[in-house]
Amino acid sequence: MKKLILIALFVQICQPQDFGFAYYSITDYRSFGVSYNVQRFAPLSTNVLADSQSIQFSTALPLIEYREINSRIAIGYQQYSLAKKTLSSFSVFLESGNDFPLTGREQRNGLFIPLVLSANYVKAETPYKQTRNFDIGSLGVGTGVKYRILTKEFGIYIAAKGTLHFSNVGFGTEYGSMSTAVGEIQFILPNILNDGMIFGYRYERQQWNMNDSSLDYERYYHGPYIGIFF
Repeated sequence: MKKLILIALFVQICQPQDFGFAYYSITDYRSFGVSYNVQRFAPLSTNVLADSQSIQFSTALPLIEYREINSRIAIGYQQYSLAKKTLSSFSVFLESGNDFPLTGREQRNGLFIPLVLSANYVKAETPYKQTRNFDIGSLGVGTGVKYRILTKEFGIYIAAKGTLHFSNVGFGTEYGSMSTAVGEIQFILPNILNDGMIFGYRYERQQWNMNDSSLDYERYYHGPYIGIFF
């Protein structure tokens, strides 16, 4: 009888336990999706070029996006008209990081301080022979604040982040800096469309300050995105 009781206790202990935590797999998703963004690319006030010689466009920015809980890869391409010519712009965004709870102990829900590693590349063509194409890659780190709620059926996070980058022109020797400010809200729905889906809204502003001030530009974009788990 004692052996049966011990075996029963052992089986019970070895069974998966909840311990009050939310369902773990909601943080392990991988999603593939798209976003459609309003965009504005224009010179900063420090740019030495006249407005008639600078790159300016406001065409929509569609992005193909891969996302995990703290990671994002996005690629975008669009065309625009300037000086009666059809030109193109290409963008790549890479972001990853980790969240640290403000309480100082491990937790799944509440306020967090995110540590962000970020890289991006942006190229935009100019129609003017006496000026340069915008062709800049950047690598940086940042932080901010994030509020997160995760349950078995639903997840949400709201984040505000800032990042400072080292920027390089055309992978050459010219350099400068870039800063970004991001605001985002994301909803995670693990029980929809088989494996689940995410949707949300993102705002991002980028500012480049380069040694060659003719490359001082800013861009903001914002719009909704949607992704399917796989």
